[in-house]
Amino acid sequence: MTVWAVDVAIIGAGTAGLSARAEVAKRTDSYMVFDPGPYGTTCARTACMPSKAFLQSAHDFHRRRTFDDLGITGAEHLRADGAGVLGATRKIRDRLVEGVKQGMEDWRQTHLVQCAPRFSADGSLQADDTSYLARATIVATGSRPVVPQDWYDRFGERILTTDDFFELENLPRRIAVVGLGAAGLELGQAMARLGVEVMGFDPSATIGGLADPVLQDRLRESLDAEMVIVRAQVDLSEGKDGAIKVQWDEGEAEVDCVLAAMGRKPELGDLGLSHLGIDLAEDGLPDLSQGQLNPPGTRVYFAGDSGRGPALLHEASDEGHVAGYFAARDQDALFRRRVPLAIVFCEPQIALAGATWDELEARGEEIVIGEASFDRAGRIQLQRESGGALRVYAERATARLLGAAILAPEAEHLGHLIASAIEHEDDLSALLRMPAYHPTHEEVLRRALRATLKKCDVDVPEIELVRCKETPVDCDEG
Repeated sequence: MTVWAVDVAIIGAGTAGLSARAEVAKRTDSYMVFDPGPYGTTCARTACMPSKAFLQSAHDFHRRRTFDDLGITGAEHLRADGAGVLGATRKIRDRLVEGVKQGMEDWRQTHLVQCAPRFSADGSLQADDTSYLARATIVATGSRPVVPQDWYDRFGERILTTDDFFELENLPRRIAVVGLGAAGLELGQAMARLGVEVMGFDPSATIGGLADPVLQDRLRESLDAEMVIVRAQVDLSEGKDGAIKVQWDEGEAEVDCVLAAMGRKPELGDLGLSHLGIDLAEDGLPDLSQGQLNPPGTRVYFAGDSGRGPALLHEASDEGHVAGYFAARDQDALFRRRVPLAIVFCEPQIALAGATWDELEARGEEIVIGEASFDRAGRIQLQRESGGALRVYAERATARLLGAAILAPEAEHLGHLIASAIEHEDDLSALLRMPAYHPTHEEVLRRALRATLKKCDVDVPEIELVRCKETPVDCDEG
């Protein structure tokens, strides 16, 4: 067996692995990247990007319902071609994947090992007939969808995941979406808007990651007009004429296929980490403290879905760069994470910035909450959009902004703004000094900030309150 010594081994060529490679390559040319393929990152191939391309078609088609209000005629003649939408989605998906592959061209011939390695008893990495002795190793093996094995055994290709959804030749007539996190909610609503009969199932009250109970009710009310949502666990059995029967405590229904959107699990079980003295917790992840990427005493760094950070692209990229930086320098990888930010691209959008309802609820009266509605906001009326609401969380004693939950059109932009304010440790008064152009969604944010500030135990200069009042011409109630 050939033995090859390298400074850094990188297992995985997804977002985290490629980010790590970019940092390692700045410091040393003695590295290898291990990945059997397919290449192109999960984001580009099966997750963030194709789902948003698919959503764009669905949301644009749904927009036809407002055409009469806009003075545009002929909407009744528009039709959605499911096969065409999926084909257009794959076209943009393939272009993005090709872009990632082209970014690997400069190094793949000399630094890419196209197989999955495994640690041996002596701590080396075994890949085909070569043993790699690495001073440091970055583990960025990603994750795979969670699906009960018996579902696959009984129903085969009728069970879909986000890994294969975009390979469908056409959209089904009826589908059950099991799991209403970000992926299930986005794809479920998109299919409903393209004419599919959609039933969504999740035993949790939290759908789309939205834990705030006030906004949960508003979200469900909005979605009920488009798809059936059932808060329940389900069992599957054979239905009539090749259908799948979906059963829950209070009912049953038949669908043509099931989209399993029940989360993802890390791809770490077959790596042989126990040979390095690294044990995995019950959730399949290493035991790491907040902001730490390598277990103490080791030079094995975990990034992306292999680590304990949020399973989001910007977090995976951060972790990859940080892991690569410290691995190349033979140092512990410790860093401060960004302010949490999560966005779901359903309509209305969900944006969560900073601390969440679940994290703050236990603090009771220490926390104040201010709310404002988008229902009659000027910008909403002009866009002929449905409404929504914004909830701001702050510390009562200091008026320090802690977090926000937003359910509104284009909530992504307010989410970024609030996350930035939290990062800069702004209080409510500081954010209120931000100009709010008219007509914009930021005007609604300002109302929520005022409502929250009134509940805080702080003194605010009167002039600051005066200048942040509403305009005397109320354009939101017309």
